Amino acid sequence: MKKKWYKFGAVVFLLLLTLVSAVIWKTGDGQKDLKTVKSADDLTGSRIGGVRSYMGPEASEIYFRSLLGRDISSYREYDSFEDAVEGLEGGEVDAIWACDTTAEYAVKNYGDLEILDSSDMSATAQLSKPRFSFALAVPDDKESEETCKRLSEAIDKIRTDGTLGRLVNDYVKNAVSTDPFYEEDMWSRTDRFRFTHEMSGSIDIGITGSAPPVEMIDGEGKPCGFCVALLDEIACRLCTDINIRILDTETAYSQVMAGKVDALFAVASSGNTTQEDKKFLTTTGYLDMYNYKFLVRAAGDAEEEKG
Repeated sequence: MKKKWYKFGAVVFLLLLTLVSAVIWKTGDGQKDLKTVKSADDLTGSRIGGVRSYMGPEASEIYFRSLLGRDISSYREYDSFEDAVEGLEGGEVDAIWACDTTAEYAVKNYGDLEILDSSDMSATAQLSKPRFSFALAVPDDKESEETCKRLSEAIDKIRTDGTLGRLVNDYVKNAVSTDPFYEEDMWSRTDRFRFTHEMSGSIDIGITGSAPPVEMIDGEGKPCGFCVALLDEIACRLCTDINIRILDTETAYSQVMAGKVDALFAVASSGNTTQEDKKFLTTTGYLDMYNYKFLVRAAGDAEEEKG
């Protein structure tokens, strides 16, 4: 009889242990208590997240602590923007940063997210000049200088003739309603272009999909949208084939530096910040970004989770 009670007690103990473990996991490092962030002041002591960048997590934490003017508790890097959104929705972080175009795109496409009102924060106020511009990056060496110059000249032509404005309107501002532009569309146009122009050489461009809708990779792992449409225009202006290579954010910069690809598509080029150890050159910017935005969980959802 005692053995039966011992067995019964052991089963009950294991069940209780499982329940306690679940509660600990729910409120532990994997997913802490959800914090409702309704104002800029709520960012004090918050956990901030963002897509991995060449700055690294330590430098990023210092930068955003300074930008926010608040003492954040931690900073977490993610391999993709989708991962950052999942981390926010799952409670791993209390807010994630994004450039203005990406934040606006996310609110329309990633469920119950809100852009935090940070209008009272002077450090994130609208600037008269862009905070940074998206540009292509190449290694800082003599061999790549010519590639950088050619890409910049092509971007300047695309801007001057109005094509860049059309692409931004179609694939950035109206990214939700516009049919995506894929590599097969690019190849089709380039093939037609060959009938009247002599093509020579090729350039390998890496994308990570880290800043939708500026650069996007769809659910099937295919590059699409603005990045492909712009590279198509660049290919035609240079009479050069462009091959798109998908890279992960962790190794993207090292692959460019190692010559695995000739350039990286979306890199912040800014006169407002400097980095002494930066070892790459950037082309003329193709899209200006005036502000950082901070995405938070919709207030109603955070309160429901707490309840």
